[in-house]
Amino acid sequence: MAKKKHSGMGFPVFMILYAVAALTATFFGLKWFWGYMEAYERSRPQAPVEAYMNSVTPAYIARYTEGFLEQVDENIQSPEQVQSILDEIIYGKITCARNIAASTDTEHVYVVRSGQQIIGSVKTAAGETDQYGFTPWILEEGKLDLSFLMGTETVTAVAPEGFPVCVNGVTLDERYIVSQETVEYPLLAELYGKYDVPVLTINTYEAGPFLKETYRAEVFDPQGKPFVYDDSFDPDSLLNLTDEEQVDSLQDFSEEFLDIYVIFAGCANDNRFANYNRVIKYIVPGSTLAERMEKALDGMQFAQSLGDEIDHIDFHHFAQLSQDSFLVDVTYYVNTIGREGVVQTTNNVKLLLVRSGDGFLVESLISY
Repeated sequence: MAKKKHSGMGFPVFMILYAVAALTATFFGLKWFWGYMEAYERSRPQAPVEAYMNSVTPAYIARYTEGFLEQVDENIQSPEQVQSILDEIIYGKITCARNIAASTDTEHVYVVRSGQQIIGSVKTAAGETDQYGFTPWILEEGKLDLSFLMGTETVTAVAPEGFPVCVNGVTLDERYIVSQETVEYPLLAELYGKYDVPVLTINTYEAGPFLKETYRAEVFDPQGKPFVYDDSFDPDSLLNLTDEEQVDSLQDFSEEFLDIYVIFAGCANDNRFANYNRVIKYIVPGSTLAERMEKALDGMQFAQSLGDEIDHIDFHHFAQLSQDSFLVDVTYYVNTIGREGVVQTTNNVKLLLVRSGDGFLVESLISY
């Protein structure tokens, strides 16, 4: 009987099936292995932090600075100054460190810095244990906060009208005035409502905001000296004349007028008309004071002293109210000779003077 031949195809098929099985086992083994490795990587607390920090690029930081330039007062802080400050943050060395005090076993908090400046934070949390027995750490929050860049929201200053206010070397103009207050000069209290005399305007300035830098406002008086507006400020000091030649002229005129005025008021020598003619030359024609002098003549026929003369005069203020008007605040002491001897009286007056040619005339004499 002839022998039956065996087919040679069985071994190759077996090898193929074996190879497929081996590859399948290898595939699933590798898949499990890579899954295991990925699970292990996720179990590292630093893993989500590193992933987030890889995204914190200069371009990413720059997006958080958009809009800052538009907020800044570029008249005081130039765009170049602003951009220089922003570049320090955008291109600074970025680091991240765990905040131990703010972290727990299941939640970690990290601080993000550019150089030494804190610019943000990262928060991670432990998740549920996975199929590989690892506990993954998940990024809960990653954010930047650049609000610190707005170092000064606004700068304010209070100053009288005409007193320069400077911020960062720039003098503020009327655009920076946010409110105004009108104040009367105490020296002119008796003149308000009767004469056209000045009032003091107090301006409140506000400037800003500024980027990162903390500026302060500086106020100067008209002479360029530093000035502080507080309760010790005397508004009348702004009216004081500093021109010594002008002060001497006002003082000489006031002494001369008061001497003649006292003679007229006391009806010295029983010569009221002569005294009137002398004093009226010192008074503004048609003024209220001129009318008073004329009306006083009628009553002087019954009044006469044995002698009035000024003992001395104390000058308190010499103020310039406008280009051609002045106020002299004085106290003069009069010795009056009566039947019982000499009696001294004290008189406080404010002389309102106006320029006339090369000299002055009295517009008003106000007792206080």
